[in-house]
Amino acid sequence: MRYQEMEPDAAMARFVRCYWMLEDLDADSGIQRVVPDGRAELILNLGQPYECLTESVWRPQPRRFFFGQITGPLVLRPAGPARMMGIRFHPHTAGQLLEVPMCELTDAFVPLDDISGKPFREFDEIEESRSPGDRFAALDRILRGLAKRAGPEDRLISAAVSELAAGGSMGVGKVADRAGLSVRQFERRFRTTVGLPPKLFSRMQRFQRVFRALESAEARWADAAVQSGYYDQAHLIRDFREFAGKPPAALLGEDTDLARHFVRS
Repeated sequence: MRYQEMEPDAAMARFVRCYWMLEDLDADSGIQRVVPDGRAELILNLGQPYECLTESVWRPQPRRFFFGQITGPLVLRPAGPARMMGIRFHPHTAGQLLEVPMCELTDAFVPLDDISGKPFREFDEIEESRSPGDRFAALDRILRGLAKRAGPEDRLISAAVSELAAGGSMGVGKVADRAGLSVRQFERRFRTTVGLPPKLFSRMQRFQRVFRALESAEARWADAAVQSGYYDQAHLIRDFREFAGKPPAALLGEDTDLARHFVRS
């Protein structure tokens, strides 16, 4: 499995965290896993789409789709040689480009053709491009066109996302108060913009921090958990089971898991 990232140009950096490309040419590479990170993505399959385990049934993913926020582990398996490109958005920016309330797309894969009002046919040129560099450049060019028609930024929620992602000790109530909103107003606007309740988003960011800390060979679980904001190791393991579907040792021991590529980045 090969994974590559590229940063967007300066004009698109306010919307896009990164572009990425993944190749998995081994159809027998086994079951893969993606864990929540609080960011939505747009996926373009250039090879055979993965199959996703949904309600105990394996279903093929769409060829081109928007991948809303996920609240639990995503289990995939190859159906043939896979090659895909993705656009990883910042937590609060995908809705501006799609002009869709993000809470409507949580835990959903939406084919691009089903998202009205946006000219997604331009993505055809990416399949015609031969090199990864040309494909990344085409993504940037297409996204710049969409950005010109983007909806307005909710600056209060943007600031709140930064606050919660930073991992400070400030709770949701204090973040809402700093934004000048009631907790109910804040939660409603956050769900509309990000697609998740703010408390759940904050937990995902804490989970991501400890996941990265455990990549180090010298890391001790108990220390990594406390440094990342967990009360103890048991608290950490509960989040791993919710977000990854398995305990830390089992997940980190699987070198083929997609989770390892995306969390490292």
